[in-house]
Amino acid sequence: MTHSPISGRAVDAPPQAVNFSAKARPDGGAVLSLLTVNAPYVLTEHRFDLAPHLAHCLLAALLDELDGHPDPGPRPEVDALLTALDSNDPDMFSAAMDSYHAYLHHLLANGGRA
Repeated sequence: MTHSPISGRAVDAPPQAVNFSAKARPDGGAVLSLLTVNAPYVLTEHRFDLAPHLAHCLLAALLDELDGHPDPGPRPEVDALLTALDSNDPDMFSAAMDSYHAYLHHLLANGGRA
């Protein structure tokens, strides 16, 4: 079941963010951008202008929620690509790029679900 946007509640299955950027503003606020996949091969940027108090509260909430959770590190496809770049082996790099492209294709074709 989905909720009307007027209620302020998120839908039951929100789109998965596949990338983000955050830029601090001089006043202490921030601009947060999230990229989501809404349909096969359609990336949408959601940009949020966060007031200083909201940026601070969001950061504090994230720190509290993530406390005790281990850093997941890079995705296996990204880790293989980074290793291949360091190795100077063209065959290893080619295989890593093929794997990374397959991951991106799967991600984009399946609405952001890996």
